[in-house]
Amino acid sequence: MPHAAASSCPPPDASSRAIVFAHFDPHDAFDSHVVEALRRYRPHAARLVVVSATAARLPAPLRGLVDTFVPRANVGYDFGSWQAGLATLCPADFDEILCVNDSVYGPLFDLCPALHDPRTAGADLWGMVLSEQSTRRRGGRCPHVQSWFFGMRRRLLDSPVYDAFWQGIESVPDKEEVVDRYELGLSVACRQAGLRIAGLYDARTQGPMRFGELRPHLSLTAPRRSWRLWKKGRRMPYNPSELAWLRLLEAGVPFVKVGLFRVNHYGLDLGHVIAALGRRHPEALPLIRGHLARCG
Repeated sequence: MPHAAASSCPPPDASSRAIVFAHFDPHDAFDSHVVEALRRYRPHAARLVVVSATAARLPAPLRGLVDTFVPRANVGYDFGSWQAGLATLCPADFDEILCVNDSVYGPLFDLCPALHDPRTAGADLWGMVLSEQSTRRRGGRCPHVQSWFFGMRRRLLDSPVYDAFWQGIESVPDKEEVVDRYELGLSVACRQAGLRIAGLYDARTQGPMRFGELRPHLSLTAPRRSWRLWKKGRRMPYNPSELAWLRLLEAGVPFVKVGLFRVNHYGLDLGHVIAALGRRHPEALPLIRGHLARCG
């Protein structure tokens, strides 16, 4: 993957970074993978905020780890949670604010290189993945930073875009409208204001999935699933976070999506995914299996 030139201003360090973590659990719990994620985020933030749409209080292992806990009603999806968490912060106190959620397993390995990677060093809005997927409402392609992990840096925090966007968040009940208005909308608003967006994995520089990448998931005993996967894998754009999960790891993205296992939209061979992931990060498998056993 080509690397962009680094900005003259280095990415912020932990002393000037805040992290807002959006939490949701169908059983009002803090899963072990979430507790581990927060432990791994902690060294990279001067302030760690957790907003839960389901839990009334933090579990004991997190009480000395989290600076601010905000329980809230389960409305507005993660953007409502991030809005509530950001309201506890003064943006002027930080050079970077990360908004993350529990829809991924990880960080699976050291997060520090991703936070200081030259591919995103000059960006005002950046994330782990820059996707071109759009919504039916917008149509076409819409380059945007996927919202399960995104960072807002000084120029964006000082921009009118920041206040206008976060003050405009409403409790929208339809998930596709949330994606359209907020996940895509934030990147669109930044680009229109002349702010730069970037992703550690940038789908704009990548092509369709190659045969060698899809081959382990194709099977003569599952012809319909295999044919569907082949068609979707060769069609652009697709969701890199689920279909190209191995590309992401190889690009330095230390996460895999929960939805890859719980939904498996593309029909991947999950046995192969688990085996390949286990060879790379065996310590992650008990957390993944434990979560899936509890939540399905």
